[in-house]
Amino acid sequence: MPTLLPTLSERVVEITVVMPSVFIPPAPTDFPYGTTLLSAPPQPVEPLPDATDTAPPFIGWFSFESDFPTVQYSPAWTPRLSQFASRGQYHRTESAYGSATFDFEGEGLRVRYVAAQNMGMFDIVVDSVVIDTIDAYADTLAFPTTAVYFVGNGVHRLEIRAIGRKHNASEGYVVGLDTIQVFRGDASTLILPPPAMTLTPTETPQPAARIELVGAPPTVLPTGTPVPPRIITAEVVIAYDENGNRTVDPAEGVAGISVRVVETNTNRIVASGFTDERGYVTFEVVTDAPAQIVVPYFGRAWTLQRGGNSAAPAYTLLLTPGNQPGLIP
Repeated sequence: MPTLLPTLSERVVEITVVMPSVFIPPAPTDFPYGTTLLSAPPQPVEPLPDATDTAPPFIGWFSFESDFPTVQYSPAWTPRLSQFASRGQYHRTESAYGSATFDFEGEGLRVRYVAAQNMGMFDIVVDSVVIDTIDAYADTLAFPTTAVYFVGNGVHRLEIRAIGRKHNASEGYVVGLDTIQVFRGDASTLILPPPAMTLTPTETPQPAARIELVGAPPTVLPTGTPVPPRIITAEVVIAYDENGNRTVDPAEGVAGISVRVVETNTNRIVASGFTDERGYVTFEVVTDAPAQIVVPYFGRAWTLQRGGNSAAPAYTLLLTPGNQPGLIP
């Protein structure tokens, strides 16, 4: 409708232009107020709180003893008492393939293990990845800790795995576990490790120091490869042949007889045991040296056979009726 006064009118046009060759970097997003940023899990200060006495969730550093219900051993490890252990007790295994597994939630991990003269080596495996190999040999009994490992946020599986190797001065392959220490940050803690720097070397031309013409490259001499240690299982049975049939019958076994496995070259004892009520004793030996099975009480010895597999035949000692001992120490 026409009016006597002029009417102000405005037309707005919105234009969107797409320029593929122009890149606009994204703007950084600030962390929420109160967020604590760490470059690595903090170092634990002992004594740590015991998870056995606390209900989950476990925030901060907590210690899980070797007898914590969710620590699984395969095969079964033996509990041992020690006044130097975390709570006076630790678990150990003499099996060359023994392992301990533990599921946990957290970002930081540390393991307290047992070091002694008869300790061997073991791997620390997290989520099926070997993150460290520990040599637990020491001149005296000790309970050291590993480094603090950053394993990332979430639920993880720890495996402490014996690997059948040892220090040259060690007397055995034993692996011992005292405690598993885990760090879990709260909702306001964020661990951001610094990125690893990789330096790319730059080739620089260098003048030749000497030019020599040869007819052929030198021959590389072959080198011998040492034979790795193998696990050998040996079984010994000592029986009193009461009926004289030259076979081991039920109730003829002699219990409590000492049997040893010694290295032939050094006469060092690598395994020992006593016969059970059936007269049997079984050894599991990890060695690459020639060895003998010795029964000191009766002056009998056998050479430990090393066949194509890891199992050695059973060794039998039959006692004639006239030689039956009166008292077995």
